Amino acid sequence: MQGRAPRLYDLMQASYLPPPPPPPRFGFRRVWRVAFWNTLLTLAGLILIMAAGEVYLRLTMPFVESSWDLEFVPGVGFLYQSHTLVRATNGVQFWTESKVNSLGFLAQEPLAPEEAAESCHIAIIGDSYVESREVQLANRFPVLLQQFAKEELPELDVTTSAFGRRNTGQIQQIPFYDHYAYKMKPDLLVLTFFRNDFTDNSSFLSNLMSPYDPDHPPYYFAKKSESGEISLYPPDPEFADYKDDPILLPPLFPPLGVLPDGFPEYRLLMRMKAVLWDPRPSILANKRMSEKLKILRKRPRYASLTADWEGKIITWEGLSHVLMEAEPLMAVQEALDFTAFGLDQFQERAERDGVSLVILAHETMSSWGSYARRKTGHRAHIDILREMANARGIPVIELYDHVVRLGGRIEDRLDEMSFRYDGHWNETGHHRVAEALLEYLKKNREICDARAAVELAP
Repeated sequence: MQGRAPRLYDLMQASYLPPPPPPPRFGFRRVWRVAFWNTLLTLAGLILIMAAGEVYLRLTMPFVESSWDLEFVPGVGFLYQSHTLVRATNGVQFWTESKVNSLGFLAQEPLAPEEAAESCHIAIIGDSYVESREVQLANRFPVLLQQFAKEELPELDVTTSAFGRRNTGQIQQIPFYDHYAYKMKPDLLVLTFFRNDFTDNSSFLSNLMSPYDPDHPPYYFAKKSESGEISLYPPDPEFADYKDDPILLPPLFPPLGVLPDGFPEYRLLMRMKAVLWDPRPSILANKRMSEKLKILRKRPRYASLTADWEGKIITWEGLSHVLMEAEPLMAVQEALDFTAFGLDQFQERAERDGVSLVILAHETMSSWGSYARRKTGHRAHIDILREMANARGIPVIELYDHVVRLGGRIEDRLDEMSFRYDGHWNETGHHRVAEALLEYLKKNREICDARAAVELAP
């Protein structure tokens, strides 16, 4: 038997492998342990990344909150306290510190009136785009304009001064000329115009989401009598006495310092807020506007002014759209009338003082308005402004045309002139604005001699 060759059956048996054992069954405890440790390691990794980000931001962010000090100037409104420091940041792109000049504006110290009178002086009036706290003083367009003119038009001896305050329209800016710019005896007065200036010129619309009573505002506004006559009314020095009135709702966008305790201390949270909370939730704006509107409509004047709001959904962002309707709401039409009245006031002053007047239209007056025009068939903001200016013979510098002609790009979030997370002009934008004004001055060199001719006339 020992010498017998292995049979086929024996060979098959020898090559047979038993099936692999079944995989081990994971019990609940084992699954829980795996999930626990995986979650723990993930959280630990996120904490390390966030800690590293916090350390980096603490080393690179000079400060986390914008801050400033205001004072009420009778007959003018709120200005910055002179010689104080204003800090501004959007938490992502800029951190600037600016010194307030002796007049309460974020601008270079004004020239002595007699020195300004001897030069070709350009006074620039406007809102936050003139205030320009988002960039350093040396990069703001009034300073750049003076610099460019000295280089390219030295024979004109151009000097500039700027009077800007955020959240103001042309009506509120009239005191800037009467109290300050007038003393400089400017040869050219530049009014900057942004699309929200239409609503800013209405005490009712501009105070829909502010803590102020539109009947007792701290700024200049216009009012319309029952006969339709428009007149100016100055700031109410007693505006603060109405602070206990239920109409004074909290500010729509509170400063970062009133966020939960400890929140501003974490740079990473502030950076996330700046990036993710953009644009700021419109639902909050609409809720505030609705609440205040209910209170205001208890007064007969505002109930009548908003009678055609019935059955319509009017949102805060929607106010910019209804401006352009062929038949605007009564409150919007009143705002447009007040804007035209404000231009009349500046024109009267310019003619009285022998000053050339020009309007500088923000680039989105054309770009954003043209989009809305294609979308709805309504007028663009620039159409409305151009119509008002042409009726008064006031030239308009359209920034959109200037920038596009030079190959620049302006389209919503891709606007090369503005900060992505703020909307105000960046350094490129200020450079473009200064170029546009310089170009206008080159084409109208006689401006620098026009005022002298008026003064010499018998």
